[in-house]
Amino acid sequence: MTYEEAMAYMEKMGKKGSILGLTPIRNLLDRLHNPQERLQVIHVAGTNGKGSICTFLEMMYRAEGKYVGRYISPTLHCYLERFQINGEYMPEETFAGLLERVLDVLQDMESEGEALPTAFEIETAVAFLYFLEQKVDLVILETGMGGRRDATNVVKKPLCTVFASISMDHMQFLGDTVEEIALEKAGIIKAGCPVVAYPNDTGILKILRTEFDLCNAAQTVDRRKEIPVFDQVKKEDVSILSETLSESVFCYKGEQYRIRMPGTFQIFNAITAIETKLFLDGSLLGESLLNAYWEGRFEKISDKPLFIKDGAHNAGAVLALKESLEKHFTNRRFLFIIGVLKDKEYDEMVRILCPMAEKIFVVTPANKRGLGGIILKNSILPYCKNVEACPTVADAVEQAKKEWARYEEQGKPAVITAWGSLSYIGEIKG
Repeated sequence: MTYEEAMAYMEKMGKKGSILGLTPIRNLLDRLHNPQERLQVIHVAGTNGKGSICTFLEMMYRAEGKYVGRYISPTLHCYLERFQINGEYMPEETFAGLLERVLDVLQDMESEGEALPTAFEIETAVAFLYFLEQKVDLVILETGMGGRRDATNVVKKPLCTVFASISMDHMQFLGDTVEEIALEKAGIIKAGCPVVAYPNDTGILKILRTEFDLCNAAQTVDRRKEIPVFDQVKKEDVSILSETLSESVFCYKGEQYRIRMPGTFQIFNAITAIETKLFLDGSLLGESLLNAYWEGRFEKISDKPLFIKDGAHNAGAVLALKESLEKHFTNRRFLFIIGVLKDKEYDEMVRILCPMAEKIFVVTPANKRGLGGIILKNSILPYCKNVEACPTVADAVEQAKKEWARYEEQGKPAVITAWGSLSYIGEIKG
């Protein structure tokens, strides 16, 4: 099988969409001799910040000479970006060969009348096979959209389960309230496995803790040493010393750390990763955090024009973006480029952020779920009257740069911020 043939097959399977549930992938993995059970896994779930936490963890372990596998989604640039070892993408021929092995098993499943897994489940199985064959020391495993019924939730005993910030997203699959979503994500908690949690709201932490207690209710007093830990990051343990676009410095539990990923939310993502590393290993190389880079997360891509891009694609992420823009650009005008998917809370997202803008350029992401620019424009108009629908992302960038230059000539400094779906953010370069 060639890589082109492999991708044609994955595209065909992708048309089945997202079907949450574990029976098909469990059957597939059983027939593949359960590669996931022979891997050391840190499992990470949440709504926003999963990728950043995983990046901080990866850098800390790589600094110790570890060979680290990462499985991520969505991606910015290419399909194989989702399968990484020490930052290197899986080679095309490797993916084709592994998929061919999986297809042999899928043909057997189909002939025996078993339900076939979805594209995400198939690629999850490929990821496990890849990491096992490459003999990685550790896999940092990021959930897709969910938790309890997510395809990644097949590892019986991860080293640790980590929760990032939890907020509203993917309501059509996970629930209509943040409490329902938190409960769905809490489904990755396993008996006997520790949990580290980002400083979420009290109600969300209570749901995670209750699920943790239920999973471990069978532990007895006589086996107290075997009872795992629910480890919650506390904001009162954090002291932020300085915060700029180039570096943030903070103290956590008496130790000082520095990161280059800007935004207050990134400080807490870093601390969640630090707490996980300290809990599992008792030590870390603090300077390794400076190597963490995650494209499209409040990332400055140029100074002239001053240009930020951020994959804020749900209400929680947009609130964090608003906080960062207000903190770092108090005396600037805001020019936005926005493209979103139609199954997102785009009305709420534009309500939160668009009143800040002087002018907005909207685009339609090149994604089958992309929201049409005209629809998005009409949603924005109650909050900002100066909105232009652009035919392409390149056109939106060009127009925004011209507008930035016009403000600059008038002595009114501005900042361009492209935000929304990662489907188009990856197209924007410095």
